[in-house]
Amino acid sequence: MMPDLPALTVSVSAHDDVAENQNSTFLCPRDAFPDLEALSLTAVQALHSRVCRQLDREYLMTLDGPSCETLDRQQELSEELDRRELQRASVTAR
Repeated sequence: MMPDLPALTVSVSAHDDVAENQNSTFLCPRDAFPDLEALSLTAVQALHSRVCRQLDREYLMTLDGPSCETLDRQQELSEELDRRELQRASVTAR
């Protein structure tokens, strides 16, 4: 039998701004969103991770679900990663 775990309490809402903290593992809707083409693949992957973590956070913490901004960012990042993968595959296939 597992012991009871303490309840997780968070003092900010999922949509709150984290003041563009680059050390945050989340990217809030009001945080700046860079031009993806100017970023390295590693930077795009890290940004995708931050947006996915924000999306999970918003699903768990808000009754209205995730913000449209976060959903749009996740879609844009997925498309950019897909584009880069297709570009890499076409160069490798030659």
